[in-house]
Amino acid sequence: MMFSTSVKILDQSLISPPPLSSGEVRSSLPLTFFDVLWLKYSAVERLFFYQFPYSTANFLDLHLPIIKSALSVALSSFYPLAATIRRRRSDDRYEITTADSDSVPLTVSEYEGAAEDFLYISGDHSRPLEKLLTLVPRLPMSLEEQPLLAVQVTLFPNHGLCLALAVHHAACDGFSSMQFVKLWSTAAAAGLRLDELNPQLPSLVIDRTVIPDPRNLYLQMDEKAKEKIDLSGIYGGFFAATFALSAPEIAWLKERVRGRAAEQGMPSFHCSYFVIALAYSWICLLKTRRITDRDGAAHFVFAVDWRRRIQPAIPASYFGNCIGGCFVKCDAEELLATDGIFVACAAIGKAIEELGDDAHESMDGLVDRLRELAPWRPLTVAGSPKMGVYETDFGWGKPRKVEVTSTRETGAVALAESRDGEGGIEIGVILPEEDLNAFAKHFAAGRNW
Repeated sequence: MMFSTSVKILDQSLISPPPLSSGEVRSSLPLTFFDVLWLKYSAVERLFFYQFPYSTANFLDLHLPIIKSALSVALSSFYPLAATIRRRRSDDRYEITTADSDSVPLTVSEYEGAAEDFLYISGDHSRPLEKLLTLVPRLPMSLEEQPLLAVQVTLFPNHGLCLALAVHHAACDGFSSMQFVKLWSTAAAAGLRLDELNPQLPSLVIDRTVIPDPRNLYLQMDEKAKEKIDLSGIYGGFFAATFALSAPEIAWLKERVRGRAAEQGMPSFHCSYFVIALAYSWICLLKTRRITDRDGAAHFVFAVDWRRRIQPAIPASYFGNCIGGCFVKCDAEELLATDGIFVACAAIGKAIEELGDDAHESMDGLVDRLRELAPWRPLTVAGSPKMGVYETDFGWGKPRKVEVTSTRETGAVALAESRDGEGGIEIGVILPEEDLNAFAKHFAAGRNW
């Protein structure tokens, strides 16, 4: 299908948090060892596609003022996203530095091709990645002065729109960024009536002292994370597609795994819907790319949210990064055999159970471990079905599609809850076209295990 890849800029604005009252200040925030790890990595790019059967003029006149005002309202709580990462002069450590001029760039554009292309671009099927990237705002990369958030809205007149964010990972992880998006969308949908905001949204916690650093991991991360680690091994043209496992399919696979464990007399292990989705993705990617280490093992690294595990506990509404890596290694031949999904689930479940509650021990040496694994291109994962990305209603209904394009930098698969709300899981994949076609075949065939 041939269509335009260009957009026409209609409006560019800088949106600031509301002015402070006399005597109030917005504190700068020091980066923790969880944050500084991500300084060299590109922004996380998340696209929200909405049905919008109205004209461009309708959006500019009626909706854009609310979007801008609601963004400012959301930034009153999430003010660090309007700030900049710099090194402190006092000790040369990085911090999110605030200033009276802090703001977030918001660009409004119009798609220059046929507006009905919206349904194609926001579909699940394979699409050239370049078609999506034109909808994504650009966030400059700099270790001297790093901005943290940029927003772009692209209109497909009378058909839909795409609201895309680029959030620098050193500012916060996906759980925190989605807290921000949900507050923004809720404020917009409520017409800025703060008394009607979702009472389930918790008060934001930005106090960085809730994360102690007894092992001085900050200095380790700052020293060893100076160079970006390339885990993707993907070059050339990219294509994006989304695959889905329905709740009944996941339940069936889960029962098959449990049954196989019982047949082998294996003790029970952690086997959630999340574990099933991870294992399924791992097997499909391994069959597609056949990359192993010198010992014939395949590797898998996925993010763990330490808010729920670390002791003492960290508030669920903590704003920042609080994720680490969980490492899994398996013999590739066992993963490629008939019972590969069972083998993968058992290995992943065991790795989760062995994590414990000592985040500092888990994070110690993390960069070295990632660097050692980089040549073997381990599968990595972005997102989580627990983030609730399809719960973001700006007043246009739930998203038709949510897409992550920044995984092209890492080779990760992007997980999200199913948009139908029935308990399934969506798996976003970005690969060269030939690999993506192979992945699709393996994904379809795996259901027959």
